[in-house]
Amino acid sequence: MGKRAEYGGYTIESAPQHDPQGQKWRLRIYISIQHPRGIQTRELTAEGLYGSEEEADFYGMAFGQRVIDGRVDGLAVWDLKAQERRITPRFRVQFRTTFCAAPTLDGTGTILDLSVGGCRVESTASPTPGLTLELRIYAQNVDWPLMIEAATIQWVSGQTFGLAFFRMTDSEQQRLEQVIRDLTSTRP
Repeated sequence: MGKRAEYGGYTIESAPQHDPQGQKWRLRIYISIQHPRGIQTRELTAEGLYGSEEEADFYGMAFGQRVIDGRVDGLAVWDLKAQERRITPRFRVQFRTTFCAAPTLDGTGTILDLSVGGCRVESTASPTPGLTLELRIYAQNVDWPLMIEAATIQWVSGQTFGLAFFRMTDSEQQRLEQVIRDLTSTRP
């Protein structure tokens, strides 16, 4: 059957798989986004079987929306926009940070570069790509740390890892943008 819908700038396409061991259907979706360099797509599946293809379609579309909204631990599609993220300038900084992905990871580190879309962190913690973290950034000239509700680890190299921000409140987004403006005005 397969359903298709636009959601949050992405396209969700359901393509349920028939379970060969019975009359059940397995949820399978594709989330894609149009990008200047072509369409970026990710295939996702979830545990569980459904009684009909229609039911697998329905739950697949809902699952896709939750993934896009950042409400499924360990799954994200923010990085499909990764090439767009580089359009925003990154600034070299040395801000202290704390992060956690309860109950598996709790750590501290130093942010080495920062942009409105993400950052690079140096830490002795051992995160894995795809993990979603809550992040606090102790930037200079702010009264309290910036709070990023959800950031996904994009890559890990030694004691350094890259994060893409994908969920924060509007007020925290404004505070982050002010920190970036301050960095812009102090750079030659």
